[in-house]
Amino acid sequence: MSSPTRAGLFQTHSLIENHTILIRDEIYGEERVHEPVLLELLQSPEVQRLQGICQHGVTGFLGVTPRVTRLEHSVGAFLLVRRVGGTIDEQVAALLHDISHTTLSHVIDFALSKPGEESYHEVHKKRYLETTRLPDIVARHGITPKVFKEEMFPLVERPAPSLCADRLDYALRDTVSFGKLTMEDARRVVDSLKAYPSATAPLRQLVLDDPQVALLLARAYIAADKGVWSSPAHIDMYERTGRVIGELVEAGSVDEAMLWQVSDAQFWTLLRQAANPEQLRAIDRLEDEGLPDDNGLRLPRGAKIRTLDPEVWQGAGKQLMPLSVVLPMWGHEIQQYIFSRRQHRE
Repeated sequence: MSSPTRAGLFQTHSLIENHTILIRDEIYGEERVHEPVLLELLQSPEVQRLQGICQHGVTGFLGVTPRVTRLEHSVGAFLLVRRVGGTIDEQVAALLHDISHTTLSHVIDFALSKPGEESYHEVHKKRYLETTRLPDIVARHGITPKVFKEEMFPLVERPAPSLCADRLDYALRDTVSFGKLTMEDARRVVDSLKAYPSATAPLRQLVLDDPQVALLLARAYIAADKGVWSSPAHIDMYERTGRVIGELVEAGSVDEAMLWQVSDAQFWTLLRQAANPEQLRAIDRLEDEGLPDDNGLRLPRGAKIRTLDPEVWQGAGKQLMPLSVVLPMWGHEIQQYIFSRRQHRE
């Protein structure tokens, strides 16, 4: 067995005799992967590139938030779909759902996205895929090209505030790493996870079978949103970093293609090399000052306010219902949270 390589904060990968990859994840446990298409994808440079990209962009890169990576998140989403018995196509879709993410993750939305557009990596996904071997790999293994459209796979992607593998994995990694959820409770969430009515039904979805566990997760999710994801101070760092990147790309000082070719650390070096004196001072401030005091900062008008309302299914003969119906007080908490965040908008 090869020495474990660290995929991110909570996860390592080891190659066993070239025919199996052993994934050790602190939240999900151990998983042995042997399917040829998954082995090839996991070892491809396109997937391995995600190891150098922080889930939280500039705050992750500068150590303001823990260094959860896009690779461990992508593999984590795949592990969740695999755990509930998803098809090989749906497992591949989960593994590749973030494949077009750029360096520094959603910071690039603040740099280059047009008003009203989807995330930058989604808008340019097709263009990026055309530069990779990924379509050839999946075709050679008989996997449908639909795997590059993760929204077609309901275990992988569903609209908020429902559960899906993407949302659940980043929720677990972030809430644990931010100290909003204990590792023990995160594992309870995973143990409560089911595919309803089955992992292959046309209208399949991820659900939890314990409303109290669902409530723990949902409250931790809102705490992470308030403290980090929609924190005006964190968004301020994204905006200031995005401003520098946008100026440098627009001026031609940094090639846009580098967004998909280098790690966060390498890209940061490129920014410093290309920056003019004013831009360099802005970069120095980000490095030296870290997270600003959020006193006086307001939530930008377009900022997302994230909540979670997982579907709960308590077994045969029981009706599938959102947590806010099973526990009506949770619906009130959601509404109160949304109202309070809107009061902080610019």
